[in-house]
Amino acid sequence: MRARRLLAASLGTVLGAGLISVNTSPAQAYEQRDTGKSGWAYTDSHLPKKSFVNPSGDAPIGAWTDAAGARHKSRSYFTFDVARFRGTVIHKADLVIEERSAADCATAQPVELWRTDPITATTSWNSSPRRRELLGTVQAGGEAACPGYLVWDIMPALQKLADQGKQTLTVEIRLPHGFEAKLSHGRKLRPFPVIHSESNHAPTVGQIGLEFPSWACGTSAKPQPVGPRYYSLMVRGADADPYDYDYSGQFAAWPVGDENQRVEQFGSSYGGALSKIDWDMSQYPDGTVVAWTARAYDGHDFSAWAKPCYVKVDAQRPATPVVVSAKYPDDGQPHGGSGVPGTFTFKANGSPDVVGYYWGRFGETYNYIPAPAPGADVTLEYTPTSFFESLSVRSVDSASNSSETVRYEFRVKSTAPQVRVTMGGVGLPSKLAVSTNVEGVTEFGYRIGDGGETRVPAGADGTAGIPVVFDRTGNVKIEVRSYAGSELVGGYTETVSVRDTPTVASDDFAFPEHDGVVDRPGTFTFRPGRTGVVAYEYTLGGGDLQRLDAAADGTAVLRWTPTEPNWYVLNVRSISADGTVSETAQYEFNVIDIKPGVYSSTYYEYGAWGGVGIPGEFDFGTAMPDVDVFLYRLNDGPEQIANAEYGSARVTLAPDRSGSNTLTVRTRFLDGSFSPSRTYTFEVSDAPVVASSDYPENGDAGQPGQPGRFTFNPGRSGVTEYRYVLEYTGEEQVVAAGADGRATVEITPTHSGYTLLTVTSRTADGTVSPERRYYFRVRDPRVNVSSAYDEYSPRGGIGSVGRFGVYTEISEVTTFEYQLNGGAWQSVPKEPDALVTDISVTMDRNGANVFSVRGRTASGDYTPQTDYPFLVGTAPKVASSTYPADEWAGGVGVPGEFTFTQGSPGVVEFEYTVDDGQPVTVAANAAGVATVTYTPTSFSSHTMRVRGRTADGAWTDMTSYYFLVNFS
Repeated sequence: MRARRLLAASLGTVLGAGLISVNTSPAQAYEQRDTGKSGWAYTDSHLPKKSFVNPSGDAPIGAWTDAAGARHKSRSYFTFDVARFRGTVIHKADLVIEERSAADCATAQPVELWRTDPITATTSWNSSPRRRELLGTVQAGGEAACPGYLVWDIMPALQKLADQGKQTLTVEIRLPHGFEAKLSHGRKLRPFPVIHSESNHAPTVGQIGLEFPSWACGTSAKPQPVGPRYYSLMVRGADADPYDYDYSGQFAAWPVGDENQRVEQFGSSYGGALSKIDWDMSQYPDGTVVAWTARAYDGHDFSAWAKPCYVKVDAQRPATPVVVSAKYPDDGQPHGGSGVPGTFTFKANGSPDVVGYYWGRFGETYNYIPAPAPGADVTLEYTPTSFFESLSVRSVDSASNSSETVRYEFRVKSTAPQVRVTMGGVGLPSKLAVSTNVEGVTEFGYRIGDGGETRVPAGADGTAGIPVVFDRTGNVKIEVRSYAGSELVGGYTETVSVRDTPTVASDDFAFPEHDGVVDRPGTFTFRPGRTGVVAYEYTLGGGDLQRLDAAADGTAVLRWTPTEPNWYVLNVRSISADGTVSETAQYEFNVIDIKPGVYSSTYYEYGAWGGVGIPGEFDFGTAMPDVDVFLYRLNDGPEQIANAEYGSARVTLAPDRSGSNTLTVRTRFLDGSFSPSRTYTFEVSDAPVVASSDYPENGDAGQPGQPGRFTFNPGRSGVTEYRYVLEYTGEEQVVAAGADGRATVEITPTHSGYTLLTVTSRTADGTVSPERRYYFRVRDPRVNVSSAYDEYSPRGGIGSVGRFGVYTEISEVTTFEYQLNGGAWQSVPKEPDALVTDISVTMDRNGANVFSVRGRTASGDYTPQTDYPFLVGTAPKVASSTYPADEWAGGVGVPGEFTFTQGSPGVVEFEYTVDDGQPVTVAANAAGVATVTYTPTSFSSHTMRVRGRTADGAWTDMTSYYFLVNFS
């Protein structure tokens, strides 16, 4: 009990306050509850007839003395309301009480807990409750905290009371008989005991059964037939606890008569206390009767097992059904006619347990017909609609076993009439144009929707025009049949959509035949889609609805002149005299501008762009047909011609003035006429214009230390000086303008990369122009190096070959010269058509290495030298002529020699593995070389890993050698 006492120390706050605490978190479905006393009492041997019921003060147990020195013996009783535990499974129940004081804490002393009869108003020493059972004894004091907590495990007793449906529990706390009179064993308790409990309502089972057929549960006398496949077993339960999220079912099944084969498995939860599992019935032989049952589990407790259900395994498929038809035999010849119904009989072919048939067309079997009795035939009336038909049929038995599918193929005479529907609308005349190519047809019958059939005579040419009127919108089925006398020859069925949408027509706005043109008037004609139309409501290009009254015949004409080019949507609906509003018609069309369009990505219509003398591209375009040329004029210059190609043209213009500029453009058509002019106004910046042939704008040129000339041209008149700043210097320089307003300066860049030159101009009165930002790029003269070898991670070893990619921005370089670790210079020509030139070197030392490279021009000038440091590891080199690295070669069973060469001095042996095989060790010769033979046993890719070991036992780096084996 000592462990329980220490554990109870955490309950001090609850016990001291005398509270009841309940915890029912969703993660813990059972209830954690602290139950306090409902009443208490103690007895006193010094006052044997006196009752102390629900007194104030502490609860004494054992011997004690009062202020006058008189000796007393006491026992304390506590009552708890335990009605809420009725019907629960109790997982834990500890009765905990705190000590106020103890006469002796040094010695472990026993304290008993008894279950007794209830406390009464007359409970006293002489009339104490009868003891019923000892619930436990704990040791107080000694090594335990003292005063501390006393804890008894009362779970068995509380479970028994819950099972009996008892309302209360009364306990007595006392010292054992031999200790009760000793003053050294007396103690006082705080009268706030708590039962700390964890309990749960076990779930119950409401129903078990198969998911299909719905909740089927066969009996032992009449088991449910099942096929040799998976079936979903289901259990639905209930639980009194509100937060049982862990609800699941446990399922068990066994062959009847052999419960030793019982198998139990948990299912999955599906919400609503439903659990399912897929059970494989194919594991049982044909004819086996299987019993199965289930019980519910809420994560803590199980319900009782439900009464079993029974199934019988039927592993026999029904025979392939037989299909026959007198009207449409499967003899390869055409019979009947399109739209002429026939009967088809499905036969079970001797399978007595067939309960139905699935059928469909061309391999599909999605329609079901139940058999009137097991094994009985069924009859299907089917109307073919094509020249060649195929009915697919399969039978199913009571265990849902399906037969093979039979395909019944037959041919049909092409006798269906041809029908063309001309739709007039709702209440307006429509027409069925009917014709047939079958000789002898005397009349046609037609049916609209659910109405009766109406007969009309066929003309001598086999046609008929049938006027019809549709009285409502929606989808309507039309059936037309042709007859030769009284014989049905063929039939045709179609579903048509009846709409009351008005129609819109226009000769002026008809996409794509004829676009509208800005400022050119045109008309739209609205025609009704139903009777009684008195007006139309429309929107054109958005906006509010507009109303247009209709003429007596229900038509209306809308006149409209477009003012802007655009793609337009005209929405129109009709209004009838009775207030009926029709569906909305959408009429889309395009309006083009007779004036040409102008666009420039250099000189926009907003803001100030470019500069004086800076050329810009201007695009002209028009959607008008029959374009000959564009005529354009910049400011007050002469009008010029730009040839049109597919209605567009592009010209390059360099403005000769800053400020506002005007470009006027018009179109000349093939007939010699002209469009109105389009005026395109743009603002040219008066910032100075910078030009340099040595360092072109946005181009690559020069290199650091190479001077270049830059000319500043005025963007306005009266310029007297220029001020400029090179980006990375930050120092403003001043240069005077010449008489022509220009100035030329020499600038020597000191850094490679993109460089910004900012220039402003000033006039004599001090007016400052906007900035001109001139970007140019100075080439980097260095040689750049890239390689898998670097100065951070060693690679390879002595003898390995490393690749170094070198490139430079100096286009004049024709040759690269390089050296390894200060050795002799070697040269390779620069790859003429590649950005990078590859240089391969063989490593001659471990550890730190330096690859040095420089570029040389045809005139003998050198770029600065680049030193590229890197690390070489100690990995051995692997080579094979039979299985070269990274290549398909050899074959399964073809041996290959692999040579290992030390990657650092002193290697005495090598260890190698192939793929995930066992390591193999081979000795190295005096030169640190070894050769092994390996024979692949499978094709595809393989990896050989090799490392060396020196005489002192140190391992080198590892080499991974990748090779591919041909399939053979």
